[in-house]
Amino acid sequence: MAHNSAAAPHPQRGTIAAILCAGQGTRMGAGRNKVFLPLAGKPLLVHTIAAFTQARVVDDIVLVAHPLEMDYIRDEIVERYKFPRVTAIIAGGETRHQSEDNVLTHLRERINAGELDVILIHDGARPLIAPAAIDAVVEAARTHGSALLASPVGARESLARVAEDGMIQQVIEPADLWRAQTPQAFDARMLLAVYDQARHAGFEGTDTAASFERAGHAVAVVAGSAANIKVTTPADLLAAELRFS
Repeated sequence: MAHNSAAAPHPQRGTIAAILCAGQGTRMGAGRNKVFLPLAGKPLLVHTIAAFTQARVVDDIVLVAHPLEMDYIRDEIVERYKFPRVTAIIAGGETRHQSEDNVLTHLRERINAGELDVILIHDGARPLIAPAAIDAVVEAARTHGSALLASPVGARESLARVAEDGMIQQVIEPADLWRAQTPQAFDARMLLAVYDQARHAGFEGTDTAASFERAGHAVAVVAGSAANIKVTTPADLLAAELRFS
């Protein structure tokens, strides 16, 4: 069940950001959802939401939470830190893809009514996203139908393709290689159709763009910052903390 705030939906075609925060982050080893861990004196998730409230083009925010954490997020995050632009908290699924599908199910009526033009999907554990980067990826999605933030692989790095026997098959040089980040932004009606197709085919993508590409749609890349890290380990949390010091 969605926990809706008193804010009314925007009647015009708008942009909604869905922030995924249902994962429990076992690699953090904190015994609790990593998005609730303190970062610069506030829960990590607060910084993530704040960036989207500061973005120029985001109208509403939907939080996708673990079913047992929905009330906590409403009381201790949304209401305590006063985020009126968060218009719903919905339950996530067992996988990332299922959580994204739940977002589209929640928004289906508004999408079909033509109220929404762009949907953003963002990892709640990326608290260092810049509002200007959010605006940039939305504008690119409006132009191309889809876009994602990414950062180039470092010039001194390379990737290797390894066979099942543990032997290197191919070393891939860093030129033209980029690390995908979030947010990823998509034309609302196209994304809904893509996820309907994926559901019928039993397909689950590793990220939103994977499902979009599977349907034959190209995804534009917007250059992002390497600082837009996903906090996964204690070292990542420390690195994020240093950004605020």
